Formats: sequence, structure tokens, C-alpha cells
Amino acid sequence: MAFFDYNETISVLEAIGENVFIVDAELDIVWINQYATQLITKLNRYLPVDSKEDMIGKNIAMFHAEEEADPKKVLSEGPFPYKKQINLFNRYTANIVINPLYKHDKINGYVLTWKDVTSYEKKLMDIKDAMNESTILTIVNKKGKIAYVNEKFTELSKYSKDELIGQDYWVLNADYSDNFYNELFKCITDGEVWKGEVKQLDKEGAEFWVHSTVVPFKEEEQPYLYVAIQQDITARKRAEELLNKSEKLSVLGELAAGVAHEIRNPLTTIKGFTQLLPTKDMYKQIMLDEIEHINMIVNEFMMLAKPHAVSYVPVNINEIIHYVIHFLEAEGHLKGINFQFLHGSEPVHIKGDDNQLKQVFLNVFKNAIEAMPDGGNIFINIRSEEEKIRISIRDEGVGLTADEVKKLGEPFYSLNKQGTGLGLMMTFKIIENHEGYYDVSSSKNKGTTFYITFPIYLSERKRDL
Repeated sequence: MAFFDYNETISVLEAIGENVFIVDAELDIVWINQYATQLITKLNRYLPVDSKEDMIGKNIAMFHAEEEADPKKVLSEGPFPYKKQINLFNRYTANIVINPLYKHDKINGYVLTWKDVTSYEKKLMDIKDAMNESTILTIVNKKGKIAYVNEKFTELSKYSKDELIGQDYWVLNADYSDNFYNELFKCITDGEVWKGEVKQLDKEGAEFWVHSTVVPFKEEEQPYLYVAIQQDITARKRAEELLNKSEKLSVLGELAAGVAHEIRNPLTTIKGFTQLLPTKDMYKQIMLDEIEHINMIVNEFMMLAKPHAVSYVPVNINEIIHYVIHFLEAEGHLKGINFQFLHGSEPVHIKGDDNQLKQVFLNVFKNAIEAMPDGGNIFINIRSEEEKIRISIRDEGVGLTADEVKKLGEPFYSLNKQGTGLGLMMTFKIIENHEGYYDVSSSKNKGTTFYITFPIYLSERKRDL
């Protein structure tokens, strides 16, 4: 042990609960503490040694021959203490700390302390895998730029990792006030955890909701990165919206029953006496028009009252759409509107109520007409999809924003100044009552397409075939 004979230092190194190696300037092992024998035993299937004594004189590079860096160059340049995580034989992970040994102000060897972190790394990977499967994970640097996103986040946002990394963390958030961002930013930069529900937009502009917990990681009491752990709550939010609409519909239904008796009868009397007035000036016509407008609103309220018993029978959807087009053709001609209806020669039947379905297409066509004040085309197309029919109604109108599409069908929300929003609300309700569903696609200044899907009615004979 001529190379290193500091007995007191060796006693300290023996007491350290880590793997300690001392190597000379050529990186040949000259001393190993007793604790390191556990590491040697674990790795002896990969090393041509059986004991601690067999290691003496061997070069330390035998532990990590796969490393590309020249260990002599790294150690000669430093800086010290030199710290690195290494992979041993592609099976074990160790954190290594290297300190130089000096003699006459010249490096005469090195002390290497190895901490086996294989088990720790595996636990971390298990935790990471579990989080990747169950949560949406984002890591943000102190400048607010995205440094990491997991697969769950890319699936939900429809962005790739390359498109997100380096972007501002708020890039996906829907429009929020400056106060919202200021309060959130102040909370996390003060080192506090922020929790809340956030609406975000995916790559295609569709909104989704997440419950977000933003945790600041601190160093010397200053945050140096932020970890956002999120859960997708879009389904819950949509369920809440549907429940809210259902509650509104129920309240309006109760209100409608009262409106029918309290308004409709006196309204009929007022209209009758107004028509009997001898005058024919514009004021009489204005009064009649306004009375008719009130009557229209009352009728829409009436439809929201408890529905009467409806007997659904097989109806030809082609005939219903032809009927509504014929009904609106005169109005469409005056406004420069052309209906183009494409469908097969065979009749397509669904089970439903003829009058209610006519009301559905009447409301949708009227909205399309109002969306094209300068005229245009309304394209109606029917195609079969397995045991369903999908009806598309596309206009060339002014189009809608994503927020406007979302609000369609809400009571008292209408893009028409004289509208109540009840027409579309009843339209959606009728579609749902017919076991159908709807979807709306629109872009500003590019028109709107309304999709309606119904199950096809199959006669008993066809079902048996």
C-alpha cells in the first residue's frame, strides 16, 4: 500500500456506506473498501473476477467499457468533484462522484464513490410509467417554456412533442383574463401549489377540460421548474352542461304551461280586434306583425311543455325533406337561396313523428337561409352508414366561431336579433327523442354544416333476412 498509506483516511473510507475505489493516475485500481464487495458480487457474472482482491490492478474502465468518453481525458480536465450517472453493462445504474488525490500539487490518483441506484431508478421508472398511464404530465422551466410532455398530453392535445416543447405553457389555454394568468403566475412563483380547472384547445380548435395541479420545484427557496399534473375532466364537464340544459328545459316546460293559458287566449282576442280596425295604415300592419311575433314565441314555449303522447311510425325521410324544401322554396327564391338535395332513388325510412321531423328540418333550413343574407346554396345530402342514415345540411353563409357553435341550443341564445333560441333547443330535443344525434361543424366566413344521424327503420321482413 505504498501508493496510499493514510490509515486514518482509509478508516473513514471503510466506514462510508458506499462503494469506494481508489485508482492511480492510469485508472488502475489500487484499493477497494469492504462495502464494494457487494457490488463486485452483483456484477461478477459480467466481470472476470471473483473477489475484491482480484480487482486490484485492474483498470476501472472495465466497469463501463461501453462509455464513449475517454475517462483519462475527462478526469484530467475535471472539473472536480466530477459527477455523472453511468450505466453498468446496460443493466445497472450508478451515480459516480470522482475526487482527485494530489501529491506535490500533482494529481496522483482518484477516489471514486459509486452509489448503486438501480433499484431507485426502477422505482422512478415504475412511478413514471404509472403517471403516464393515468395522468397528463407537463414539465415547465422557470421561463414558462414547456420542457417535457408525456404521451397522454399529446393524445389529448393532438400536438406532437416536437410541436409543444419550447412553446409557452399557456399556448393551449382558451381565452382567459389577464387577472387569471397573473394570479396563477404569482401563486407558483411564490412557491405555492396551484389547483384549478382549465379549459384548453387542441390542435384542431376543439376544447377540452383538465383539472390541473401545478407544483413548483424549489432550489434555495426559488422555483427552478414547475410540474403540472392534470386529469382529463372533459366528459364530466360535458355531462354538467347537458344536465344544466336539461334543468333549463324542465323549468321552461313548467313555465310554458302557464304561458299557454295566461297569454295565448288574450293574444288571440287582441289580434282579432286589431284585424277588425277600419284603418289600413302601416301602424296596423306593424301591430299585427308584432302580435304574430309574440304568438310565435308562445308557440315555441308551448312545445317545451310536457309533451303529449306521440306514436312513432315508419316515415320516409326523403319525403319529409322534400316537403320542407317545397314549403320554403318561395321564401328561398326571393332571397336568392337554392336548395340542392342529393339522395338515392330508394326511400329511406326511420321510425318517428312526421310533424316533429318536419319541424326539425324547417328550423335547420331557416337558420341556413338567415346565415346567407346575400343568397347562396343549401346542400342536403343523405347517405347510409351501416344501420344508420347521416344527413348533412351545408350552407355557404357567414359561419360560426367555436364558441358560438357551443352555445347553439341554449335557451334565449340566438344569432338572430329577433330569435329566442328555443327553436334549436326543441330541434335538438326532437332529434334525441328519435334516438338520433347531431353535430355542427363551422368556420367563420366559410359556412356551416349541420349533421343529423338517425337509426334506419328495418321492417320485420328485412330483419329476418
